[in-house]
Amino acid sequence: MAEAGEANSASKTIGLRVQKKLIGKMATKKTVKAVIDDETFLLIDELTGLVKELKGDKASEKYIKDLIKVVVKVGLLMKNEQFNQDEVAISQGFRQKLHTICMTFISFYEVPFSHDSSFLAKGVKDAGDLIHKLTHRHLTEKSQKRINHVFGLFTEEMFEVLFNPDGPQKERLGRMVPLIAKLVDDEKL
Repeated sequence: MAEAGEANSASKTIGLRVQKKLIGKMATKKTVKAVIDDETFLLIDELTGLVKELKGDKASEKYIKDLIKVVVKVGLLMKNEQFNQDEVAISQGFRQKLHTICMTFISFYEVPFSHDSSFLAKGVKDAGDLIHKLTHRHLTEKSQKRINHVFGLFTEEMFEVLFNPDGPQKERLGRMVPLIAKLVDDEKL
């Protein structure tokens, strides 16, 4: 009996590794569009445009690919119940932190000149730290570097550019905030 349980566990582990590898190969906006809702896709599209304008085409492609890989791999780990009790608590802390960041982002947009870039940047950094704690025993070092890349974009400087009322990102921000608000209302963020 014990051998059957071990074989089943080994095959589940191999199956999960294969799924993570396949996801890594298929992480493109086009592929993801088929499995996510419209608001999430539009938000990813706006984020792509933002990164493209701030960092260039190549950086934008890499950023979105890394974002997709991180989100899908964490989702895969959750779906396959790979997290222990402590990690489940960390994931709940991450969801709360992400919700707070999103609500703060919306509030800063709605009230001109109220934004606090350092507060937002610290919140994003803390969220990234939580994802590292959540995934450190499940994902490779390469995936951990992707997490750094995804969360490292949101610096004080980037938020200053984004929230500049006369800046080039004003229209983009106006498109992003309703999408974020909808995803928050639908409890997807």
